[in-house]
Amino acid sequence: MTETRSNIITMMLVVALAASTFAAGLGVGRYLLPAAWSPLSSSDSAEQAAQFRLFEEAWRLVKRQFFTEEPLDGTRMIYGAIRGMLASLGDRHSVFLEPSQADMFRQDLEGEFSGIGATVNSTDDGLVQIVKPLPGTPAERAGLQPGDVILAVDGRDLAGLDLNQAVLLIRGPTNSTVRLLIQRLDVPAFEVSLVRSTISVATTESRMLDGQLGYLALYEFNARAPKEVVAAIKQLRTQGARALIFDLRGNPGGYLYVAEEVASQFLSQGLILSERTRDGDEILHRVQPGGAATDLPLVILVDGMSASASEIVAGAVQDQERGLLIGETTFGKGSVQTTERLSDGSAVQLTIRRWYTPNGRAIQGEGLVPDIAVDRTAEDIAAGADPPLEAAIVSLREQLSL
Repeated sequence: MTETRSNIITMMLVVALAASTFAAGLGVGRYLLPAAWSPLSSSDSAEQAAQFRLFEEAWRLVKRQFFTEEPLDGTRMIYGAIRGMLASLGDRHSVFLEPSQADMFRQDLEGEFSGIGATVNSTDDGLVQIVKPLPGTPAERAGLQPGDVILAVDGRDLAGLDLNQAVLLIRGPTNSTVRLLIQRLDVPAFEVSLVRSTISVATTESRMLDGQLGYLALYEFNARAPKEVVAAIKQLRTQGARALIFDLRGNPGGYLYVAEEVASQFLSQGLILSERTRDGDEILHRVQPGGAATDLPLVILVDGMSASASEIVAGAVQDQERGLLIGETTFGKGSVQTTERLSDGSAVQLTIRRWYTPNGRAIQGEGLVPDIAVDRTAEDIAAGADPPLEAAIVSLREQLSL
């Protein structure tokens, strides 16, 4: 998750492909300006100084002795060293972003970019998987489906690349063509060609359903989400909605402060989440008063791609018994990242805290188990059926005695 101005990446890169950073989760996170840097001070340990000397020794050896017919690229060497340092942490959400990747990450959460129009994440085994093609985009027109795995881009194998690197290959100038090698369950790998376009990501989608039920989907917890969610709720209420279905399926996350504002639209009081630092300190995030839908019966739809900020909102609603979760167990991203720009425009995305639901549940690697488990299979999608949505409708009609 990324914290305040950044899921994140789940690295939740909404790649517009809408790169949700957040790796599965954009994540919940923050995005900071270049951090001031200073050499080791007298307060740093002798051990640290020795470690930096060790790095300098290796650097000088490479510069003096490595055989190459081309000049050594010092920047590339430094970037590789930083990547290696972060990889040694064993945390796939702590990553290095080159300047172009850092810019992409920030733009993703603002809502417009050039690409194929899909959200993607990185699976546990390092594969690039499509979370959801966005409506009216090249990805949707090409027939790409949730769960499709992108094996190669323009003939380049994605194995071994992190999600940011893969996203940069998939993106490109508007009207340019990109070839994707796709692996779909029980189908031989196949290639599709797409013409990239400028993608303005729809943050929300809303409509009235039969029986005075309002439907609101949120695709990403970006900077536009709070205002769009409030506006959609008010419009649905004007249209006669007496209950609300809030769809967070396929939502990879986004800003932490946005998750707080969105959760506060449905909760009248209490805790939304708590964070714990590595020193054991606890940070509490409470409901902001004045929510637009605190009195409406509520169902939240979730699935295995609901991550990070989505899980914050769903977990708070579930713990406060404010509404039901219907669908599939969520992704399980219970960490918070900060993304800090370095002096050359690159950035380090670093896990800095873990977050917990109001009742103290740790969801990292576990996810949230829905109150009513309902799967939506590939066959359902192909047939245009939506069993979780149908279950939500039944539940709310029973609550309203319709």
